[in-house]
Amino acid sequence: MWAVAVLASLAVLVIFALCVPLDVLLRMDADVKPRFRMRLAWLFGLVSTDLKRKEKKPEEEEKAVERRRKPRDRRADARVIFEVLRTKGLFRRLSRLVKSILSRIKIREIGANLRVGLDNPADTGLLFAFIAPANLLLSYASPNEIRLQASFGDEAVVEGYLYGTARLQPIQLVAPLMGFAFSLPTMRAVKTLILTRWKGKK
Repeated sequence: MWAVAVLASLAVLVIFALCVPLDVLLRMDADVKPRFRMRLAWLFGLVSTDLKRKEKKPEEEEKAVERRRKPRDRRADARVIFEVLRTKGLFRRLSRLVKSILSRIKIREIGANLRVGLDNPADTGLLFAFIAPANLLLSYASPNEIRLQASFGDEAVVEGYLYGTARLQPIQLVAPLMGFAFSLPTMRAVKTLILTRWKGKK
């Protein structure tokens, strides 16, 4: 009896955890080198963590360079990917999954203050001629500051910052993910992947 009670309690805790909204903050700062930052906040900000890219040590960098220099059988990997992507109905199911996930994400804030320029001032002018209507629309539609400025110098420039915050409830992703994982095209793709890998090892 106690085992049933423990399992029921764990199930309630898991459901509660999935029902609590998850806030995601993305920020890019561009000066000399672009820096990306991602912050996850859960339980209404009581639990949060920053996801940062760890800088590799010199020894790790040398090992990574050596691994890149070693010849790899890229043809085999490309053949496996091609065989999986050829699975009937997989692309349709995957696009449906992506649309379902995006529809459940609520954008809360979007802000930007960027100065952008290409190598050729004429190309910069052409670029801003295309994005100016969207920039004007976003400036009026968003309560946050969205500013894009053109730089007509002789060098490519990207300076400033760009950020956005979104919220989602993890429990809303359970049904789409389960539907995709147990769909016939996904099972066919997994079978193709296993068989292709097994044949390649022979």
